[in-house]
Amino acid sequence: MNTIKIWQTLRTSLFYTRFNSWYYIKFVFVLQAMILLLAFPFLALFFSFMTTSLGYDSITDQNILEFLRNPLGLLFAIIFGLLALFFIYLELSVLILITYYHQQQIPFTIQMILRKIMQQSKYLLSYQFVFFLLYFALIVPIAGMGLHSELTDGIYIPNFIVNELLKSTSGSILYFSFIAIVIYINIRLVFSLEIFLTRKCTIFQAMKRSWSITRWQTWRIVAIFIIMSLVAAGLLFIAFMIFLLPTILAEQLWSPAAPVVAGISLTLSQIFFIVAFTITPIYVAHAVNFMFLTRENKVISHKQMQVVKKKHRKSFYVIITASVLALITVNGFYLTEITYSDNTQIIAHRGLKSAGVENSLESLHGAAKIGVDFVEMDVLETKDHQFVVFHDTNLRRMAGINRNIRDMTLAELEKVTIRQDGFTSTIPSLETYIEHAKKWNINLNIEIKTHGGESKDFLANFEEIVQKHGVERDYIYQSLNRNIVETIKERYPTMRVGFIVPLNFGNLVNVNADFIVIEEFSFSASIQRQARERNMDLLVWTITTPEAARKYMLADVDGIITEIPEEAMKVQEDLRNDQAVSTKLADAIDLLTSN
Repeated sequence: MNTIKIWQTLRTSLFYTRFNSWYYIKFVFVLQAMILLLAFPFLALFFSFMTTSLGYDSITDQNILEFLRNPLGLLFAIIFGLLALFFIYLELSVLILITYYHQQQIPFTIQMILRKIMQQSKYLLSYQFVFFLLYFALIVPIAGMGLHSELTDGIYIPNFIVNELLKSTSGSILYFSFIAIVIYINIRLVFSLEIFLTRKCTIFQAMKRSWSITRWQTWRIVAIFIIMSLVAAGLLFIAFMIFLLPTILAEQLWSPAAPVVAGISLTLSQIFFIVAFTITPIYVAHAVNFMFLTRENKVISHKQMQVVKKKHRKSFYVIITASVLALITVNGFYLTEITYSDNTQIIAHRGLKSAGVENSLESLHGAAKIGVDFVEMDVLETKDHQFVVFHDTNLRRMAGINRNIRDMTLAELEKVTIRQDGFTSTIPSLETYIEHAKKWNINLNIEIKTHGGESKDFLANFEEIVQKHGVERDYIYQSLNRNIVETIKERYPTMRVGFIVPLNFGNLVNVNADFIVIEEFSFSASIQRQARERNMDLLVWTITTPEAARKYMLADVDGIITEIPEEAMKVQEDLRNDQAVSTKLADAIDLLTSN
C-alpha cells in the first residue's frame, strides 16, 4: 500500500473540486435543499405525530425515560432514528460516490448512484446493521471537519454538561479522553462508507478494512483535516474582512452611501458563503477518496482531463441578475431598519467568579459592583431543615470532603472552607446571602435544588424565609423540579417562577410558569416564538463566550445566564452605542457563517 502524502492529497482534491466546480455547486445545492425542504419537515412531522399520539407536548430530560419505557414510544423512537439515519446515509453516500466516480473517471448518472446506494442497503438487513449504527454514531467529529450531513449539523455535547465536567480534574480527564478516543476511532474508520459503497462487502468488513489501511497513517490523516480546517478558517476571516471593509470606508467617506454598499456586501457575502459551504463537503469527500485510492494503489492520473463548459441561455443570466438586485435592495432596507432592542437581562451564573468562589458572598459582591441585573444562585436544604447557598449535593468538588449536604447541619456547613480558582470562602446560609444582596442592592435568581432527602415542609420553610425578607416579588425563582415550580406558582401567583429545561426536543414544554430557562443546545427560533405566544419569558443558559452573548442579545431573548457577566455587559454596551451600518453588516455576516 502506498503512503498517504499530505500535500499531494490537498492539491489533487483541489484540482478535482475546481474541475467540475459549477456542477458540484448546482448538484450539492440541490441535494442540501432537498434535505432541508423534504427531510427536515418530514422528520419534524413524524416527531410531532409520535409525541402527540402518546399525549406528550415535548420530549425533555425529565420525561424521555418515561417515553421510552412505553413500548409504542420506544417503537416510534426507533423508527424516527432509522429515518434520520437513512437521510444521513443517503446524503453522505451521494457525496462519496460522485467524487469517487470522478476520480476513477467512471461515467455516471444520478439514477446510477441512487441504484448503487439501494443495492448496498441489502447488506444492512441483518445483524450487520448494529455495526452500521456504530459507524454513524461516530460521525460527529468528522462532521466538524467538513464531511457532514445537514442532519448532523448542530449535534454536539450540550455546553452545560461540558462545563460541569471541566470544573474538576477528573471530569476534564474524562471529557478530553472521550473526545480523543472517539476522534481516533473515527479517523481509523474514515474509509468505511467508501469501502462499503464501492465494494461488495458488509459494513463490518468495510470497517475492518478501513481500520487496516489506516494503520500507521493516522497522523497524516489528522494533519490533512487540520490543515483543511485552518485554511477554511483563514479564508472565512479574509472573506469577512473583504465584505466588511467597503462599508466601513463608505461610512467614513460618504455615510449616505453606506446602506447601499452594505446591501451589496451582504448579498455578495451570502452568495459567497452559500457557494463555500456547498463546495466544502465535496472538497473533503475528494480528499477522503484520494487518500483511500492512494492506499489501494488505484489512483488514476488526472492530467488529461478536459473541462467541458456548458453555455447558459440569456434568460438564465437575466434571472440571476434580477434576483441579485432584488436581494441587494432587501438587504439594504434590512440593515438600515434593524435596531438592537436592549431587552436582554444579564444574569451572573453563581455570581462573579473572577471575584470569588461560586455562590459565595465575595462573588455576589463582585457581581453587584459591576451592576448585573440578577445573580443566579443555588439553594439546598440541610439536615436541620435550613438552607445553604451551594450547588453540589456533595462537598467533594468544592471542599475535598466526601460528605453530603443532606447529612450536615447549617452550623456544620458554615464552618466548611471551600476553594475554587485560587479563592477561598465559606458556605453562606440563604438568609445571610439575601441580607447581603439587599445590602448591596442586587436582585437574585434563586434556583431551588433538590438532593432527594428534603423534609415534608421543605417548600414551606423556603417560602417562609422569602416572605420574612420581603423579596417574593423582587426576586425570580427557578427549579429543575416541575412539581416545585407549579406548587410555588399555585400558592403564590405573584412570585415569578421559572422551569429549567436542560434538553427540549419538539415543542416548548407546557408548564405553569412565568418563564422558561433553556440550555443553548435546545434553543431555536421556534422555541422563542412559542414562549412569546404563551406570554412567557425565555432565558438561555449557560453562556460562556462574548460571541454567544451577542448572538442571544441580537435574538432578543429575555435573559442570559452567563459565566462571563463582565464581558456580556461590555457586549451589551457596545450594542447600545454602536448602531453603525457596518456593525449591523458584521453581525449579519457572522450569523450567516455560524448557521
